[in-house]
Amino acid sequence: MKHSTQHVLVVDDEPSICWALEKMLTQEGHSVAIASSAEEGLQQVEQQKPDMVILDVRLPKEDGITALPKYLKATNNAPVIIITAFGDLETAVAAVKNGATDYLTKPFKLEDALRTCRQTLRESTPRLAPAATQLTARSHHVLVGGSPAMQFVFRQIALVADSDLSVLITGETGTGKELVAAAIHRHSRRSQQPYIPIAPVALNPDLIESELFGHVKGAFTGASDDRAGLFEQAEGGTVLLDEIGDLPLAIQAKLLRVLEQGQYFRVGDVRPRQANVRIIAATNCDLHDAVVAGDFREDLFHRMSGVQIHLPPLRMRCDDIPLLCDHFLEEMDYPAADLAIDESLLEMLQSRDWSGNIRELKSALEHAAVVARGRVLQASDFPPPKPSRGEQTQSNASMLAAAVRAWGLDRIQHRTPESEPLHAQFLAAAEPALLEVALESSDGNRAKAAELLGIHRGTLRDRLRSYGIDESAKTQN
Repeated sequence: MKHSTQHVLVVDDEPSICWALEKMLTQEGHSVAIASSAEEGLQQVEQQKPDMVILDVRLPKEDGITALPKYLKATNNAPVIIITAFGDLETAVAAVKNGATDYLTKPFKLEDALRTCRQTLRESTPRLAPAATQLTARSHHVLVGGSPAMQFVFRQIALVADSDLSVLITGETGTGKELVAAAIHRHSRRSQQPYIPIAPVALNPDLIESELFGHVKGAFTGASDDRAGLFEQAEGGTVLLDEIGDLPLAIQAKLLRVLEQGQYFRVGDVRPRQANVRIIAATNCDLHDAVVAGDFREDLFHRMSGVQIHLPPLRMRCDDIPLLCDHFLEEMDYPAADLAIDESLLEMLQSRDWSGNIRELKSALEHAAVVARGRVLQASDFPPPKPSRGEQTQSNASMLAAAVRAWGLDRIQHRTPESEPLHAQFLAAAEPALLEVALESSDGNRAKAAELLGIHRGTLRDRLRSYGIDESAKTQN
């Protein structure tokens, strides 16, 4: 589909990238200017102001992050797409904070770049350029990943960090939900104020309200003095409610008051106190199911889930395992930092289930580093995989749900006016595989396959024809 002609400036020192982007955008009907450095690009802006800038981070002299505010000023805040080969959270946050509209991670697919460019040019809602943000040094507690799934997580963190919106982080145990919460706080305007992670399940069930909101003298037996709760201690900062699904219903109602009215009461007090905190929640359970079961308030769920960030399990981002291994080994004390991992071992690690996710991988690496007798880690240095707990069906269902969630978020994120309805896209992506499995299990017998699927044989025939599947299959009765 052709779009109205607009002028795009591409700033990148890789000729192949420039050529590919120029060809793609020209075919879209746009005019394109090319520059190989930030300085040359700014000269191009003086000659013709672009409607959009595609700016690489790594450039010969001035890098793209530093030059970004200059481009926003020179172009009257035209949208800027950053290209980065780093793919880390710090770069994503710096790009967004400095005013980038979006970013692409090398290597990228041209169809992804085209989708991003179309959306950016169509919306044309540039960000105001704030003061330049310096990239912070890596710490030991960072999110690591170059996979598309983690790049999507990085982008969500970058976009939401500087707001005061509540965030719900979901994902299996060990996927790094607390790291996401800490990253959101670290890159927010509240970063200099307290960050307090709270695990409700670890609090005294009889005193949880007092622990969270404090109490006044005489409120209950043993309350000999006034005491500030964790929310008060976090004043001005961020509170992480880890495993929010474990909160008792009575406390959920009080948390809802904090979210909606910004107020809470100390136990035994009739005077409301103002709560100037940002609330982030995390859970490894399905809160939808908890709402249906009556274990979680529906109004609180809707209030908390305005912004959701889902962390994929490690088995769905196994391409990140080499990066994670390098990161964890670098974290360890000498001599573990000098250890290497054989390629065949990496293949084994990438094929492992990792039901405990990143936490299990880190523990396994620590074990291997201790027992290793050479500089190169061997498969025999690692503990055996966790034994099956008879929950494979549930695990498969969780994997499927996580995959569908990630797929749906990606489709919604890149939706265009020309896109098919989401349900139709999902059926086209998932239904053919299900039909093929039914046919294979029925030895090509369509009548048996239709019975297995619970649909009419004519419906199965029509669906197979629409997808071009198994035209030679037997049609036995």
